[in-house]
Amino acid sequence: MPFLVRPAERQVEMLAGGVRREWLVAPDRLPDGRLSVAVVEIPEGASLDLDAPVDGLTWFQPLSGSLDVDDVETGTEYVVMMSHGRGARLIAREGCTVLVVEVPHAHDATGEPDVRRVDWSTEPVLLSEHDSRRRIYLASTGLWGTEAVKGEMIIYPPGAVGAPHHHEGAEHFQFVVSGAGTAILGDERVPLTDGDLLYNLENEVHSFENLTDADMTFVEFFVPGKSVTVWAPGASACAWNPLETDVMGRPAARRLEAHIHGQGNV
Repeated sequence: MPFLVRPAERQVEMLAGGVRREWLVAPDRLPDGRLSVAVVEIPEGASLDLDAPVDGLTWFQPLSGSLDVDDVETGTEYVVMMSHGRGARLIAREGCTVLVVEVPHAHDATGEPDVRRVDWSTEPVLLSEHDSRRRIYLASTGLWGTEAVKGEMIIYPPGAVGAPHHHEGAEHFQFVVSGAGTAILGDERVPLTDGDLLYNLENEVHSFENLTDADMTFVEFFVPGKSVTVWAPGASACAWNPLETDVMGRPAARRLEAHIHGQGNV
């Protein structure tokens, strides 16, 4: 069954320098231990050392504030992936909050230590062919050089409703960055708001809707990255049509072809 973790339900751990780690998916939470998820609060001037597992990867996404990551300023428009033992020191320029995910076993083609900094704000915005939803890729083979994970930011404007579906071959979670909406899990309707994490196991039927008057935005990550999306009977497969512009209206950093989720080379 899917599970939901709200901010008040996180497991809190205090680290050196006043750094606060709140576990949403602790390392022992999943039976197969495929990933862990934490929100880390770093006070101004404090630091956090992160290391990717030797056989896996770690990525982080600032949710507020800005960091120096190995002396490179990194703000909320970035996702940084480290793999196969690669590490980094995060130093808060100001008080900041960071989403941190670790996949302990994430086999890929090379197995070499690597680090990738993705400025998602320069990625092309994709529009749903059926409604007003928007998608921006955060993690893909084209961006990270691995099929171990795939991720995107999904924006549900007011009134947007997604079709029910499930995924075969991967598990995934949604972390609500801003706004509020509803997850429809089979016959159950579950309210979502910022800071909530919803974890969907393989083959769990789910969909989302936003009946509020403001955007709902969540980030969504699949482990592993390759999966098959199966739509509920009567639901139309949703194709995504890329614009040539990014979220700021600038020319996008790369060009993508229209595709159905889980298909195409992105």
